[in-house]
Amino acid sequence: MMLDLKRIIFCSLILVIRTTFFSQSIEIISYSQNPLEVSPLLGANLELTIQYSSESGATNNHIYIGLEVLDSNNNFVKTIAEVTLENQVSGQNLQLSVPLFIASLHKLTKNLPSGHYYQAKAILYKSGTWTENAWAGYWNTPALVLENNNTYNFSTKSISKGADISWMTEMESFNFTWKDNNGNQKELMPLLKEYDMNAVRLRVWVNPENSGANGWCDIDDLVEKATLANDAGLDIMLCIHYSDWWADPGKQNKPDAWINYSVSQLETAVANHTIDVLTALNTKSITPKWVQIGNETNDGMLWNTGKASTGGFANYAKFINAGANAVKTFDSSIKTILHLANGDNNALYRWNIDGLISNGVVFSNLDIIGLSLYPSLGEWKLKVDETYNNLLDLQTRYNKEVMMVEVGYPNDNFDVTYQFLIYMIEKTKQANGLGVFYWEPIAHSNWRSYNKGAWDADGSPSVAMDAFKNEATLSINKNDLQTLDVIELYPNPSNTFITLSHKNDVLINIEIYNIKGNLIYKINSKSYTDNLDVSKLSKGVYFIKVNNDNTLKFIKN
Repeated sequence: MMLDLKRIIFCSLILVIRTTFFSQSIEIISYSQNPLEVSPLLGANLELTIQYSSESGATNNHIYIGLEVLDSNNNFVKTIAEVTLENQVSGQNLQLSVPLFIASLHKLTKNLPSGHYYQAKAILYKSGTWTENAWAGYWNTPALVLENNNTYNFSTKSISKGADISWMTEMESFNFTWKDNNGNQKELMPLLKEYDMNAVRLRVWVNPENSGANGWCDIDDLVEKATLANDAGLDIMLCIHYSDWWADPGKQNKPDAWINYSVSQLETAVANHTIDVLTALNTKSITPKWVQIGNETNDGMLWNTGKASTGGFANYAKFINAGANAVKTFDSSIKTILHLANGDNNALYRWNIDGLISNGVVFSNLDIIGLSLYPSLGEWKLKVDETYNNLLDLQTRYNKEVMMVEVGYPNDNFDVTYQFLIYMIEKTKQANGLGVFYWEPIAHSNWRSYNKGAWDADGSPSVAMDAFKNEATLSINKNDLQTLDVIELYPNPSNTFITLSHKNDVLINIEIYNIKGNLIYKINSKSYTDNLDVSKLSKGVYFIKVNNDNTLKFIKN
């Protein structure tokens, strides 16, 4: 009797354990739109409704959503878009709506190669060691039909396209290098030109050796970078901060050497420093195309003497006059820029510029109004639209040219950054703006805690940089899937070795990512076929990126 009772208890425990262990499930139960039309100007959000269950009290539930292309044999071909939702709550039959952003750079089309189709998938998994029962996948989603919007006509206006690369020499001192998307190491300036950039922006501080800048971006450092840019045939925008370190809307600190200067002495110092900078460039036969008189002077410059909101508007106007007049005296052909941040805030620009005019600024010495824009996640379209309206108003109201001298977007998803830039560039063209400059795209791996770089961690440009290419808005409808079947991966699944084979091209670089999009490791190759040891990988789903282009799914069993 006791033995039977023990058996009953044991069997019951087994049943409970199995029920708990196998209780995870996930499925995509609906699309918001099918077919989905993807705008080449704005991209599109595919809204998916997900239903999932996990064991009671489970933690570290992560959900991966991906849109893929499969071939006629239902084999994985390419990932189009993906998102990972971390630390989801546990429970039974939970539902949530997931927006999956699809950028136009993927050239989605309903005219896929024969038998190929789009399909969404969802995977529920736990962080930590992979086991077969720690994740659940839904692979049999009904085929999704995608269509291009072929009706949008992009502007053919030619504008300046550039980047602030002031961190370049400092990053190189820490052994950062620059690569193209084939893994070849290159100099930065020619690499920028490969992305059809035709200009760079460079900052200069007064005495940066006295600040947290540790001497970087002084006049000598500026000349070094400007020389490389000039030799490469790139136009140069000079951003003079009139500070020993960062000057921006939150701080406009005087250089230490100017702390006790009177207003007239500050005017002289601004003029002399401007001349010193231009003279140093001139000794190398370099003439910048544009010079900013200050950086993001929303509330004036050289605080508190020139703080506009606290009685310093007249002084602010004097300092702008001193800098602009120095530029025009040195070389009248150089375009001067008044630069403010928050490009979507028309009221700010009117307050600042009207105040300068009423306080005696020589407005004829200012050629261009420069704007900054840094939208937060998810608001880029609204902010670009508001900035576009501001660009139009500034031109009409003040009869001045306009340009975007700083833009940036969080590097959480480079597909979204690409679409933001496509839209920003197009709306700038529509507003007759002179150009768009990214700030600072080369700052990869969150250099200096800056999370808006547009460079991949391996030192190569991300897909976001493709937005600057001249053909970016002209090749949306090309089908880039025709050649994807030239890469083979076998065996798949595997627990020891896999073989990659390319029918047409040499395997230059191979990257393996986990399902969260984290780079596991990278190898370089110089052959058409390569064998990879995957024995040390944990069980689960991985993505293998070949030659920075084609992506294949691999399952480690």
